[in-house]
Amino acid sequence: MIRKILFVDDDESILDAAKTALEVYGYEVETASSGYECLEKINDVDLVFLDIKMPGMDGIETLKEIKKRRPSLPVIMITAYATVDTAIEAMKRGAFDYIRKPFDMEELENSILAVIEDLKFRKFEDLPKKDCYSKFRSLIKGKKGLCISRQFDKLRDLDNVIFISLEKDLQPRGVNELKKEIEENISGISAILLTDLEYLLKGNSVEEVREFLEWLNRKALMENCKLILSANLEKIDEKQRNILQDLIADIHLGVISDSISNFLRRKIISLLSTGEKYPFTKIAQELGIKDNPKLSFHLKKLKEEGVLEQDEEKKYYLSKMGKEIAELIEKIKEEKLRKGEILWMPK
Repeated sequence: MIRKILFVDDDESILDAAKTALEVYGYEVETASSGYECLEKINDVDLVFLDIKMPGMDGIETLKEIKKRRPSLPVIMITAYATVDTAIEAMKRGAFDYIRKPFDMEELENSILAVIEDLKFRKFEDLPKKDCYSKFRSLIKGKKGLCISRQFDKLRDLDNVIFISLEKDLQPRGVNELKKEIEENISGISAILLTDLEYLLKGNSVEEVREFLEWLNRKALMENCKLILSANLEKIDEKQRNILQDLIADIHLGVISDSISNFLRRKIISLLSTGEKYPFTKIAQELGIKDNPKLSFHLKKLKEEGVLEQDEEKKYYLSKMGKEIAELIEKIKEEKLRKGEILWMPK
């Protein structure tokens, strides 16, 4: 849920107008007039509106730093028409979306609603009252399981589980070494349990752990098995806890595809799910998109990911993969997959 918004612009009149308007909608609003001030205030906000052209640290530099500190924090760039190319570049660097100046308050509200819709779609299960080991046992009855952990005492009585240790010589193992061993043992597995996730961060960088989790997530999907992630949150500080939560949120959409980690891409896929072929102008018309560069960016991304194809008339349609993704999106919307392929079970 979006409760607190940070609005960043070097124009005081824009800050005052945005703050007044957004507070009418019920949001708590913080303002900042520079990139440096923005970075001082991002820790307790749910969404950032960030102007691209600012003196000193500009919007792109600020965005890079935000993504280092809070990778899953949604950032909407604010741009003038002349800097649309820069806004597209910002989206490649992790910005959620962009809006153009001059904007009206309805545009602001619509962009916030899009973020809220995206967060609902990304939301992972938080089941702190359930035990990850019990859930793992229930998933592998009569089947094979894979447990990746520091200790295996709670599962030692099982003879249908392959154990992979996170530790070697009392030190965290590197993720590349873990990948190799998992690759050798994952065939025929019905569920994977990865515990002590916080321990991986002691011997690997955040980016290495993120890439490892995304890789493990894809492997689980390919093998059609459940993936359970767990961490002991009592043993880590607030900063590490936030990192872990961000890592889990970031990989959740990897269950489907990196290419649909944006609300507009999901709308395009849903539009084409009927099997009809659409030219660029028809897609823009049907989705009510007036910003051609933005639509071009997302169509190109979907095509690069193999989700969309084009015929000789340059009309877009879903590939085989795209059709499978469209079906999965609908199932998620209907909450048929409410318990998902990923279960987040902090101790």
